[in-house]
Amino acid sequence: MNFIFDMDGTICFKGRPISKNILDCLLELQEAGHFIGFASARPFRDMLPVLDERFHDHLLIGANGAMAHYRGKPLYFNAIPAELAREIVAILDEYQAEYLIDDKLNYALKSHRHHPLLTSLDQNKLAERVDVSRIEAFVKIVVLSCGRFKELAEMFSRLDVTIHYHSAEGILDITSNNVNKMRGLEQTGLGLEPFICLGNDMNDLPLFEKALHSIVIGDFAPLLHIAKEQIPVDDRVEQNIIFKLKELSA
Repeated sequence: MNFIFDMDGTICFKGRPISKNILDCLLELQEAGHFIGFASARPFRDMLPVLDERFHDHLLIGANGAMAHYRGKPLYFNAIPAELAREIVAILDEYQAEYLIDDKLNYALKSHRHHPLLTSLDQNKLAERVDVSRIEAFVKIVVLSCGRFKELAEMFSRLDVTIHYHSAEGILDITSNNVNKMRGLEQTGLGLEPFICLGNDMNDLPLFEKALHSIVIGDFAPLLHIAKEQIPVDDRVEQNIIFKLKELSA
């Protein structure tokens, strides 16, 4: 079977790396003949630090489906068209928003204060912080904060882009139109259906809609409506995830 895992809030918590116990369990699944892949809002660069090196060659679908790497090499990038991206940046500057732009590897950042998301930014020092004018591919734009956040979100909803709101962090992800984790999984060309997925937030919904079996971690209502199973986030969440994965493997 193919297993696709979201990361933050699903198998890693509070910005910490995925625990050794869970990673060891995933390797056990792989040794039993299952395929293990990951699909995250994080770009490829920021997925690596929460995994140990045993998983760096696995399928890593990043930026909510806007990029993917497999066996250490890029499979695809779906960037926002440059003209549209410049329009978005101009709107962000007009609204005095703080934002992060992810390139294929490098990034641009406009922020005057610390945001929790930035603790996970380029922890392995693989990238360079560059000026917006040096961004080659606008893979993802993250709105970190804005005094008129709701108005800004409404404006972006009228553009030809995909928007994901991350409820836990209170941030807005903007990617190219028709980008999501499920389309990213299909775009890999690896033929990974049917699959089992674990997730916790709105950006996992397209995967849940197509999965053979789905498990929601936590209580995000839109996923609860279609998930086959739920694992609460409590002091036993990791043990319960491992138990469930071993049960599914058997």
